[in-house]
Amino acid sequence: MKATKLAEGVYWVGAIDWNLRDYHGYTLPGTTYNAYLVVGKKHTALIDNTYPGHEYQMMERIKDVIDPKKIDFIVANHVEKDHSGALPMLTKLLPGVPIYCTEVAVTGFGKHYDTKGWNFKTVKSLDKLDLGGKTLVFVEAPLLHWPDSMFTYLAEDKILFPNDAFGQHIASCERFDDELGKEASLYHAQKFFANLIVPLAPKVLKKLDEVTKLGIPIDMVAPSHGIIWRSYVGDMLGSYVNWCNGVAKDKVTIVYDTMHHSTDLMAQTLAEGIMAEGVAVKVCLLKDGRFEGTHRSNVVTDILDSKAVLVGSPTLQDEVYPTVADFLSYLHGVRPGRLATKKIGFAFGSHGGQGGAVKIITEGLKKAGIETINDGYEVLYKPDAAELARCYELGREVAHRVKKM
Repeated sequence: MKATKLAEGVYWVGAIDWNLRDYHGYTLPGTTYNAYLVVGKKHTALIDNTYPGHEYQMMERIKDVIDPKKIDFIVANHVEKDHSGALPMLTKLLPGVPIYCTEVAVTGFGKHYDTKGWNFKTVKSLDKLDLGGKTLVFVEAPLLHWPDSMFTYLAEDKILFPNDAFGQHIASCERFDDELGKEASLYHAQKFFANLIVPLAPKVLKKLDEVTKLGIPIDMVAPSHGIIWRSYVGDMLGSYVNWCNGVAKDKVTIVYDTMHHSTDLMAQTLAEGIMAEGVAVKVCLLKDGRFEGTHRSNVVTDILDSKAVLVGSPTLQDEVYPTVADFLSYLHGVRPGRLATKKIGFAFGSHGGQGGAVKIITEGLKKAGIETINDGYEVLYKPDAAELARCYELGREVAHRVKKM
């Protein structure tokens, strides 16, 4: 197994997980656990490591550069096991090796591992570690995305190691953005952001502003998952700013499930009304996205760059359909209302009795921070011609609002 050179004395030595398909509740085509080796004139540091069970790949790549026993320091940007799972093995191989991390991380590591005898060196923002011609600068980044998180910056090579920030979940033979391609790189970054980073958007903007004020030049961003940004750093950072600010397209995402195709018919007609006004629409049938329809993690990716969200469900036993309930729960966690620019939306659906799903969805949209523009539209059994005409007009109305946003 080979290491990948980022710059003179700087190497990717991580692991590729080709088989992972579900992580943090969303689907993905595998991932990488990125670790980085920085070899200075005096000392060598390992930045982050890998998920338990993938230590072999990392160690073999390290051996491609140096004897692993020559590692002098370990930098632990984040406690989560996909970035720290090799620490028990590393601390046995390197007894007493200094582990640089935030003070909060020490507690976190103690909850995950038996850390007796581990040599923690706690750092604060702008503390430095001199490797000899290679200077690591630490920047605390609490709640991006855990309380213990921090960034590490390699001053001489202008490389930022931000752990989970700016990452993507993808397993591929490509290591860099220009190898995978700009469009694909940004798509995977958008899905990562939509599913993991949206609730943290205000903190991301604050941290980006803080880094900008520090005057830190960044030529390369090496995150803990996915490809490394070297050619499209500006595009990626610009996309993050836009996503955090809620910048979206003239686009509506319609997400729903259906029992006897009545709610489906409403969704299709709403979409026709939207398209009639020249606004883009994505229609998402909530099924298991690994086999049919659209998975919730892909839906929230579309919602990220949409100005409006319409959610539909039949009423089943006085409740929303199970797949829609699952989606609403996920949407509450993602909380698109945290973005600087709010999104609009409403609920729709059919029922065969007293109804109720539309009311539940309306409250769910509000909980997620989405501004509801009406009380929803609910029909009895199959929508008739007049009710479908109303759906069409509702589609046109939301399109008009979108174009004015």
